[in-house]
Amino acid sequence: MKCPYCNSLDLLYDFERSYIVCRNCGTVVDTIFVEQFIGISNGYEWEYSKPSVKEAINLKKNAGYISRLKHYSREVKAYEKYWNRARSTSIRVDINALKTVLSGGKARIYRHVFDSNLEEMIKKDPLIRKILEILNEDAILSSRTLRSKVALALLIKNVLLYGEADIDEIAKQTSVSKVHMHRLVTTLKNRMKYLKPKLQNLKQLATPNPIAIA
Repeated sequence: MKCPYCNSLDLLYDFERSYIVCRNCGTVVDTIFVEQFIGISNGYEWEYSKPSVKEAINLKKNAGYISRLKHYSREVKAYEKYWNRARSTSIRVDINALKTVLSGGKARIYRHVFDSNLEEMIKKDPLIRKILEILNEDAILSSRTLRSKVALALLIKNVLLYGEADIDEIAKQTSVSKVHMHRLVTTLKNRMKYLKPKLQNLKQLATPNPIAIA
């Protein structure tokens, strides 16, 4: 852009007063407007009436703050709702999973305080990881919690290695109740005809001793 009167390119953009002024001859070359997006009942329209760019930018910033505040408020309300539904002090709400759900995705919102220990154990034991991969492919067992699936994996691992497993000890290691552990055993027995072909080649990955969870 240049001044239409003296052809100077030395222009001053005065955002405070919304003017473009020629430094050479002092002519107001143009007026600066900022698009203001406002809603109306039948759709949307643009408004070009703000007296200064600075004021318009501040209004847009404030609108952004309000929008983010509403978003955070929604997350907090959802967090409180799920927190109040938790039936145990050992259960935590996973905020990242909650954000995924609020965005329309799928995730397991609740985490047990013991889950981090289980995840560490999984990293160190290739056999457990492989068993979990098989369990996650099963239509019934894949929906179980991490603790339940690790308990099943430890059960399978010990049976593969030693032909037997201490159910009460596994329940203790994974923070699963003994009653629930016995239910898992029953479920596993019912699914073995589907799992057995996939589990037959896992013994070669076994370590000499069963891994306990610290």
